[in-house]
Amino acid sequence: MRFMFIFFLTGFIALNCSSFTKQQETFTPSPVRETGCAKFKGGLWFQCLEGLHARWEKIESSKAVVTLLSETREGEFIRKKKRICWSEYFCHTYDQVTYSPSYFQKVLGTLEIAIPSLAIGVLVGLSL
Repeated sequence: MRFMFIFFLTGFIALNCSSFTKQQETFTPSPVRETGCAKFKGGLWFQCLEGLHARWEKIESSKAVVTLLSETREGEFIRKKKRICWSEYFCHTYDQVTYSPSYFQKVLGTLEIAIPSLAIGVLVGLSL
């Protein structure tokens, strides 16, 4: 009986610890020319978008002229429509979306956390 227990325990540990020896692959989603980051969902979408922004920041830092066409706020996001021109005939128009909550939205988010915590603290304090 002891032998069976030790056998199953070592098998269980060996199977659970085998993932520590494997090399973890890092997957960085890259945007596709036709659809951009549309095929990714959740966190991968944000990573793909960060890659796009990093690439455009490199392009913007080159000898190109960047023109801000419009800037609109959509909830917690700011959408900027930009045109980048390397020459008179070679231009590209794109949208840049950045997360930037307004002051009121930041205060509201803080209060959503602080008020219930304060109420729980008061109730615990009164019960003692």
